Amino acid sequence: MSPQSDISYMNEPAREARSTPSGWLVAPTKDFILLFIRDPQSVMVSPTVFTQLWFCTEEGIPTRLKNTRRLDHQCSSETWNELISNGWELVDHQFNAYVEA
Repeated sequence: MSPQSDISYMNEPAREARSTPSGWLVAPTKDFILLFIRDPQSVMVSPTVFTQLWFCTEEGIPTRLKNTRRLDHQCSSETWNELISNGWELVDHQFNAYVEA
């Protein structure tokens, strides 16, 4: 069977958002923590991600923002994978999820 000859399928709108890295990664030295946040204003087929690099305590709690960057989908995935391969670890809990009773 021959492949589809027309390229009309390439112009179809995206029905689902592409997955992007999200969450906190803490450095092996526990001196920095990096937050990946999907830009809610970006389009589904080509999402962008903001990263925020924070100084942190030895427990991995963010204390002071160092910088913010905006990355395209490919760069954010490459950065995430490179950090994981270099010993950065995903933080299990989300800091903004804490609510005092």
